[in-house]
Amino acid sequence: MNTDGTTVLRSIHEFNENQWNNLVTHTEQGTLFHRHEWLAAVEDGLDYEPRHVVVSKDSNPIAIFPNFVSELTVPNDVTNSVISALDISVMESGGIGHGGPIISTNERENIDRLFEALDSASDGRLLYHLISTYDLGHIRYGQYLRARGYEPNSNVATFLIDLSDGWEKILAEMDKSRRKDVRRAHEQEYQIDISTLGTNIHQTYGMYEKNTERVDGNLIPFSFFETLRDYFGERIRVFTAYVDGNVKGKYIYLLDTENSTLHHWLSAIPDRDCYDFYPSELIHSRAIKWGIEQEFETYSFGGAGSHFDNSVFRFKTQYGAQPVPVLRWERGRNQLMWPLFKFGRQKVVEKGL
Repeated sequence: MNTDGTTVLRSIHEFNENQWNNLVTHTEQGTLFHRHEWLAAVEDGLDYEPRHVVVSKDSNPIAIFPNFVSELTVPNDVTNSVISALDISVMESGGIGHGGPIISTNERENIDRLFEALDSASDGRLLYHLISTYDLGHIRYGQYLRARGYEPNSNVATFLIDLSDGWEKILAEMDKSRRKDVRRAHEQEYQIDISTLGTNIHQTYGMYEKNTERVDGNLIPFSFFETLRDYFGERIRVFTAYVDGNVKGKYIYLLDTENSTLHHWLSAIPDRDCYDFYPSELIHSRAIKWGIEQEFETYSFGGAGSHFDNSVFRFKTQYGAQPVPVLRWERGRNQLMWPLFKFGRQKVVEKGL
């Protein structure tokens, strides 16, 4: 579908891949999460409904805004049953990964066209719309979004290392205890293999599944791994740590060439006993060096809650990574349920603290 004007796509497959990716590649806000292949993998591998907005001119996209609608889930089986009966859904730009609008020209006019089309495609089932992006360039839309009823949320941070500093400087700026563990890790008989997701995909997923269950996380289904392999395989690397010939852990990385960033995306360390062999230190060290070799500018440790006493927050900063806020804006779409949801969510946060 390449007609001029503004269109809401119910499938990314309706739009030409090369034209879509050309816009993503040649704009500052573009990331791998905006690419046609990533959106196709989410659509085909997860139970998400696309609501991608496209503004076209002469059959070429000049502005895009990827979004997905999915069921609302919360960490409580009883509450989930009630929510399921109410048929409540949420819309996210960046539910898996990150999103936000991309506009190549006539920014003032086209941002209105994107959001007005999105509003027209929304229905009464929607609890809220969330925009999540790690590209700080999207801060330019902060006041505009507030005027449209969006509220900022800064509860999540991502952690970045500047790879231009080189490995020796990066190592020197790590916390003393982390440098000590890196040294101990490399005193073992170890090996790090680098492969694509298609290599031993079932073993990788099984280890990721155990890791996620161990930390009580949200499990991504195997179907998404399969569609990523099929659509996005060249943009993914799996780093596997062997100690004394035995697998001790895997990390899955995303290659964001649009932002020159190597993302540590998912962990697959199945058992706590594996940490006795320092798989995290082994893989992060090799991945940082590999990122330097491949001329990436930035190494991302991924996200964590932005609280000083969060164990993941502290762990990532020990590597010398700088916390950077993930830009998130929310707009409630259901006047009855949205205030109740926010109240309940705040109580969960307070209890967690």
